[in-house]
Amino acid sequence: MKKYILSGLLSGLVFALIMTGWDYYKELPFSVFKFIAHLVLFAALNGYLTYRRDHKKLNK
Repeated sequence: MKKYILSGLLSGLVFALIMTGWDYYKELPFSVFKFIAHLVLFAALNGYLTYRRDHKKLNK
């Protein structure tokens, strides 16, 4: 379980940083709420998908 949480948080952080860089490039103001939303939502999605992929491999 720890592996999925760490994987999700790391990928969520990278995604949030990329999206913040994109906003900076487009000259939009920094939004903490947007950064946290990107981080949490992408981390949850990626962690869940990693869990499902590993669970399918074990059941085969």
